[in-house]
Amino acid sequence: MSVLVTGAGGFVGLNIVEQLLGEGEHVVTLSDRPLFGPALKVFEDLPGTLDMVTADVRALADVADAFKGRAIATVIHGAAITLSPTSDFVPAERAIDVNLLGTRNVLDAAAAAGVGRFVYPSSSAVYGPAPFDGSPVGEDTATRPAGVYGFTKLASERLLVDAQVRGVMDVAIGRITAVFGAWEHNTGVREMLSPPFQLAGAALRGEVAVMPSGGVRDWTSSRDVAAALLALARAPSLPSRLYNISAGKTWHPTLLADALSRRLGRPVAKEGGVEEATIAFHDDVTRVRSPIDSTRIRNDLGLTFMTPEEAVDDYARWSIASGTDALGIAR
Repeated sequence: MSVLVTGAGGFVGLNIVEQLLGEGEHVVTLSDRPLFGPALKVFEDLPGTLDMVTADVRALADVADAFKGRAIATVIHGAAITLSPTSDFVPAERAIDVNLLGTRNVLDAAAAAGVGRFVYPSSSAVYGPAPFDGSPVGEDTATRPAGVYGFTKLASERLLVDAQVRGVMDVAIGRITAVFGAWEHNTGVREMLSPPFQLAGAALRGEVAVMPSGGVRDWTSSRDVAAALLALARAPSLPSRLYNISAGKTWHPTLLADALSRRLGRPVAKEGGVEEATIAFHDDVTRVRSPIDSTRIRNDLGLTFMTPEEAVDDYARWSIASGTDALGIAR
């Protein structure tokens, strides 16, 4: 039996595929373009088998074809265009089609193929400004998305809940917070790459980045996010269908700068004003953000997340060892 991963070219998708292949699984990937070359080179040495399908999730017939003859037991549907609340990165119609219509298409095709469980990587964007309100943000926090991306994620969640209620599909939803880490690169479907990625890229180019003093966020390792989504896919039963995915602690990118500096033996960043900063953030760095509460998934599935110190050290080690090619940046 196989696991189908859509949006496999994204960096969370690549981490899921890497973990599955490392465990000897058969993985079917569905993406609208070839997978990232440096990742494929790594995947070649892993014990699992990889079956790559090129298709657009907006085309139901093409999505349905991906299920034919492949005995897919589980779907992790990560295909999406990621936008900020005020974005004009791509037309809203395209984002809606990919994020919402694409979810419906993959869900319908999975149901027709008799898939056992459908895992949907949603986003803390469904909470809108709640993380800046000063109160813990749990799964019961009211949803109030502030832009197209958050609305498409929330609407897609509703499609899954409806499928579960009607007995069409066994589903699980993971609301992911800010992610950074291994295999992040410019895929063309994310409006802005994470500040930790920007910092690592500058360090590998030999630059000294300028960072604003604000911007503390609960960045969570892409490895941990992938492991959490796989736990949702594999759990024999789930006490809940909705889980937040977050390390649960906030930190400033200077923590990563220190880890990179220790390994490279030179300074990689300095603090500066917002106007002179060379590291861009998705939102207002002067606002204090509370971490997303991931108590439920920790308790229900026994998951652990790397501490911020462990996560930045892991990423510093990986990015330096892998080099600029693995980050998809110019030398």
